[in-house]
Amino acid sequence: MFYVSKVSPFFFLLVLLNLVLSLAFKLIDSDLVLFTVALVFGFIGTTLMGAMYQIVPNSQNRKLPFAGLSYAVFAAVLISFALFYAGEHRVASGILSLAYFVFLVHVLLGIKNWMPVTVKFLGASALYLFLASLFLFLSLAYGLVPFQLAVHSLTVGSMLSAVYGVELAWIPMLLMETLNVKKARNLFWAKQVSTVIFLLAFYSLEYRLVALASFLELGVSLYFLYLIYSLIKNRRMPSPIPYVVKVFLVALGLLPFGILMGGFLASHPQLIGEALDLHVDLLVYGFTTFTIFGGMSHLMPRIVWNWKFASSKKDKVPAVNELVDEKGFPKFIEAYLIVFAVFLYLDLSFYPLDRLSPVLYLFILGYFFRLTFLHLVNKLKEVGDGGDKET
Repeated sequence: MFYVSKVSPFFFLLVLLNLVLSLAFKLIDSDLVLFTVALVFGFIGTTLMGAMYQIVPNSQNRKLPFAGLSYAVFAAVLISFALFYAGEHRVASGILSLAYFVFLVHVLLGIKNWMPVTVKFLGASALYLFLASLFLFLSLAYGLVPFQLAVHSLTVGSMLSAVYGVELAWIPMLLMETLNVKKARNLFWAKQVSTVIFLLAFYSLEYRLVALASFLELGVSLYFLYLIYSLIKNRRMPSPIPYVVKVFLVALGLLPFGILMGGFLASHPQLIGEALDLHVDLLVYGFTTFTIFGGMSHLMPRIVWNWKFASSKKDKVPAVNELVDEKGFPKFIEAYLIVFAVFLYLDLSFYPLDRLSPVLYLFILGYFFRLTFLHLVNKLKEVGDGGDKET
């Protein structure tokens, strides 16, 4: 790892806080804006920022210019969410949009080589992330654009672009296989076309157009799944699949179903009130959250290892894979599938059963926290105690 982003762990901690807050807002049936801001912008958007601050410099083999600017961006994001939760939506959305704009410029300044398809996807993701925040501001402050446009600019535009780009780099690397670059580039351009059409449909709020655009997006997602399936099917080395790839594959299994549900809701807008939760559960609490868990468990130990141990002279320096409980992830995946199925059942049930779903989801979050952050803290303490004994 060439570059270590010391600000990324702070973004990731804010990510988990916003995920917990979204569950709290879901439990108390808070207003839709507050819940959506916490879940989409606070959880997903903040993840994308923390991840890109780590991934983009390493894709370029060069440090980001004005590295201290990342801390100012984080501070602005933190202030904006504090204002959101205090009810100051207009000011908060303005500060968030400004933070996202500075982030976009900061990331783009660090990119010199646009040839890798992953870099293209990340550049598009950063652009859509800023547009999402701008649309959020225009919607909450002036009512000029639909609120749904802001949400889907981030989820369909920014999030899916980042997921496709990063996984097209990580999965071949972890499997030690070669990606078909031509097909990956075709995916990138198809994704740009489908996303623009999808967002234009949401801008019009003509749900028949949204439904048609959803099937375009579904086609792009299936093509992405085909590329990943081809990599796994044609593996030359029959070694065990790394746990990170397994996590990604479980998450990807939910993606087409979530998109299909979105297209169905657009075709039957009279059912949005009853079935919207299923769409959100499949795509955000399911696909997105589990993808983020896989990515975070891969990034965090490497950030910490390079930050703390790369130049360490201690005799007892842990291997990077020891900083996360890899052996616990198979059971975590099994538990996740069972608990998430029950979560879906409860969330689609009538009151008061539906109020149990956010509480149950805390089990998934707590399990992940134990395998990653808590394991990491214990490992650092173990190394520190070893160093003290040597002294």
